[in-house]
Amino acid sequence: MPAAWRRTLLPQVLDDLRALAAVDEELVDAALRAISDLAGRRRIGKALGARLVSGDLEGCRRLRFDLPGRRPERYRVVYRLRPSEDRPDTVEVISVGPRGGHAVYREAVTRLEFRPGNGEGAREKTR
Repeated sequence: MPAAWRRTLLPQVLDDLRALAAVDEELVDAALRAISDLAGRRRIGKALGARLVSGDLEGCRRLRFDLPGRRPERYRVVYRLRPSEDRPDTVEVISVGPRGGHAVYREAVTRLEFRPGNGEGAREKTR
């Protein structure tokens, strides 16, 4: 079995987890399991890109999760593989939250300071 990737969380993800706890403590457990599955390479999410409704998340991925047995899955982990998709060693979690209204994706765009429609693809301003 391949070695696990390291996990990093943007500081705001702790606020995301607190918000989940306010809905249901078990959602926090489900989110942490999903992140652990990513780092352990047991699951991989869908690649994201530029979307009119949420912005440009090129280079990011999302993984669905919810309470055990709940379908459809209502929550998402938005993350990216670092240093690159081709040779990752770290899962960087950007945002965690409900999919409804695309809020989790919009929050990820804001956190990464992506500028949708900049003509150059997703560019991180914090570098």
